[in-house]
Amino acid sequence: MPDFAVAIVLGLLQGVTEFFPVSSSAHLEVVPWLAGWDLFDGDNELENAFDVALHVGTLVGAAVYLRADIARYARALWSGIRGRADRDTVVALSLALSAVPAALVGVTLEDRLLDLAEQPLLIAALLAGFGGLLWWSDASAGRRGAQRSQHSYGLRDAVGMGLAQAAALLPGVSRSGVSITAGRWLGFDRAAAARLAFLMSLPLIGGAGVYRSVTLADAAPTGAQLQLFIVGGAAAVVSSWAGVAAMVWLLDRTSRAPQRSPFAWFAGYRVALAAAVAVVAISGLR
Repeated sequence: MPDFAVAIVLGLLQGVTEFFPVSSSAHLEVVPWLAGWDLFDGDNELENAFDVALHVGTLVGAAVYLRADIARYARALWSGIRGRADRDTVVALSLALSAVPAALVGVTLEDRLLDLAEQPLLIAALLAGFGGLLWWSDASAGRRGAQRSQHSYGLRDAVGMGLAQAAALLPGVSRSGVSITAGRWLGFDRAAAARLAFLMSLPLIGGAGVYRSVTLADAAPTGAQLQLFIVGGAAAVVSSWAGVAAMVWLLDRTSRAPQRSPFAWFAGYRVALAAAVAVVAISGLR
């Protein structure tokens, strides 16, 4: 496959799987591994630069879709600074604080986490295990009649969902998936859990891009490689917008049937992908 096409496919994968609860890190490791793609001939600096481009695109696409929520909570934070705090200020502050656990773990354990990303059997196990946990949590919340709104998000929820989000630094867990899992366990309805998970992820996606970008002084991409960054990032913009929109639509639509979990499909997909990865890894077919 031509390099341009590979860059576009990877950008589309990053954007969609960042917000579908199927793990973007797993897909960006597993798909090139299975297909034998290597855009930059093993150059880690260029691979990291490409990853930054995909994260920037993902952030832009999601921020465009969630712009009303972002503007609302930014205004609330500013009002709080000026001494006019309200319920939105609490939500905004809690969303900001929810990024702290994952940021601390990511910076502290970066090298170890990168090593774990090279282990396909671990990825397979986490794909299957956390997919089942998402399904169970959603089904359990449906039976309990969990209907908390986004407006009720507070500091206790930030701790719970923030710690869950930190677990998503393991490849195969899924940032959106594990945050929704925690949100449903804390009693939020499906749409609120998803929106909160997406809003929580934005500081981390942006922070990861900034953190990685300061280490790229030696990347020195050629003109052709810069074009791959651009098309991959652009694909991520489109697919991340579509991924957020699709998930919000799906969970809004299924909120009228709380006993029927839409996450069963995602869990089934994760288990099937995990099985395929495990078979290939153990058999040495690749």
